[in-house]
Amino acid sequence: MTLVLIYTLIAAAIALITAPIPGTSLLLTGLEIYMIVHLAKVHNFKLGLKEIGYSTVALWGISTILKDAALEVLTFFPGIGWLAESIVAAVFVFFLGNLARLYFKK
Repeated sequence: MTLVLIYTLIAAAIALITAPIPGTSLLLTGLEIYMIVHLAKVHNFKLGLKEIGYSTVALWGISTILKDAALEVLTFFPGIGWLAESIVAAVFVFFLGNLARLYFKK
């Protein structure tokens, strides 16, 4: 759980710092993939390149849809929209990390 919280805080910081810059959500996708691989390693779970590739595509698609939806709603309020992006990123990474942790813990 501690690892997930650390990754959540990192995601929130990255999202907050890079919010005004278009296309930086790829940084968050990279962090999410790194987190999944790290959690798998901690729980002695072997991930192949195929699983990592599928995970990357799925995470990028899901996170892009969620982040874009949240941002579209709040684009009219730049400061609040940037803060919202940070919150959405942190919540997504937190839940994703917990799901991965529970899956690899089996």
